Amino acid sequence: MLRNNRDKNSRGVVLVIVLVLFMALSGLTLMTIEVSSRGAVEASRVRNEYEAGFKAEEALYMVYDILKDDNTPFSDTPREEWARKWEDDGLVIQITPCDSKININKLIESSDSKRALSILSNLLPRGADVKTMAGSLAVWTGKSVNSKLKKIDSFFYASQFPSYAPRGGKLKVPEELLLVRGWEDLGREWVDDNVTVWGSGKININFVSRSLLNALFPDLGKGVERIIHWRRTRGFTDISQVLSVVGLDSGSTLYMNMMAELGVKSEIFEARVSATVGDCTLVKRYVVSRSNALEIGETSLLYQNNISVTFVEDQ
Repeated sequence: MLRNNRDKNSRGVVLVIVLVLFMALSGLTLMTIEVSSRGAVEASRVRNEYEAGFKAEEALYMVYDILKDDNTPFSDTPREEWARKWEDDGLVIQITPCDSKININKLIESSDSKRALSILSNLLPRGADVKTMAGSLAVWTGKSVNSKLKKIDSFFYASQFPSYAPRGGKLKVPEELLLVRGWEDLGREWVDDNVTVWGSGKININFVSRSLLNALFPDLGKGVERIIHWRRTRGFTDISQVLSVVGLDSGSTLYMNMMAELGVKSEIFEARVSATVGDCTLVKRYVVSRSNALEIGETSLLYQNNISVTFVEDQ
C-alpha cells in the first residue's frame, strides 16, 4: 500500500510539472505571435510610409507642370487653375503664393522700424508685448539690441530642455519663429496663416488674408471688403485698380503705401502635398520658384520638408 501511494504522488508531481511547462510554452507561443504580429504591423507601416514619400515626390513634378500651365504672366489671382485644390487617388495638392503672408525676415530688416512695429501691433494677439517680442526677434537674428534683453533671452534659451541658442541670422523656415522667446505661444497655425520667409517682400493683394490686410492698412476700413469682393469676382491685374475699387486719391499716403507694399504677381509658391497610402498619410511642403517674365518660365525647388507623418491608428 505504501508503494502505491508513492507512485500516485510521483504521478501527481509529474502532472503538475507538465501543466507548468504547458502554460509556459503557451505563454511563449502567445508572446511569439504578438511579437510577430507587431513586427508585421511595423513592416507594413514602414512600407506605406516609404510609398507615401515616393508618391509625394512624384507630386512635385505635377506642381511644376501645374505652375507652368499658367497662361497669365502679368498677374496671379484666385481664379488661376493652379489656385484650386487638386485631389486624385490619395493625393491632395494645395498651392499658395508665399507672398500672401508677411516675410518676417524682410520685416526685421526694414529701415522703417516704426512701420514694422505698427504692423506687428496690428497682427499680434491683443495684449502682446510687441516691443519686447520684436526685440527678442532681433536678438535671434543677430541684430544689435539692448544688452539687458539679450541676457534675459540667453538665460531663457539656456534654461530650456534641451537648451539652444539664437541662430544669429535670418530665419530659415517660418516655424523657427516659435523658438524665439515670447513667440512660442502663438502656435503653428498662427505662423502658417501669417508668416513666411520666402519671397521678395511685396504681398500679393489677390491672396493676402483679410486679417493681414487690416494689419497692414488699418485705415482701409470698409475698403477691405471691397478688395475681397473684387479679387473674388475678377481679381486685380494691376495694383492701381485699388484707386477705383476702394475709392482712393492717387496722392494719398495710404495709396502710396499700398503701391509700395502690394503687388499682383507672385514668383515663389508653397505647395502642400498630402499623400496617403494604406493607413499612412504624409504631408510634405515644397517651396517652388517660378521666374517672373513676360512668359511663364521654368520652375525650380527652393526648399522641401516633411510636415507630418500620421497613421490611422494614431489619429
